[in-house]
Amino acid sequence: SKVAIMSNVTIKNLKTGKELTYKLVSETEADTKQMKISVSSPIGSGLLGKEKGEVAKITTPAGIMEFQVVDITIG
Repeated sequence: SKVAIMSNVTIKNLKTGKELTYKLVSETEADTKQMKISVSSPIGSGLLGKEKGEVAKITTPAGIMEFQVVDITIG
């Protein structure tokens, strides 16, 4: 499966090794405290369409970050 809106995506920051799980939602539902990120945010849009195991290179205000898609679930 591929990352899409309403997916729960576990990503690993390849620089720090830290794993986080986000739910991709519409802009109106985004809430970082609840780990919900908008599909139009830099990370959200960078993850869209990726498959498990793929690496997303995402340009953020802090520079280019690389995240590996560890798991994708629908929920």
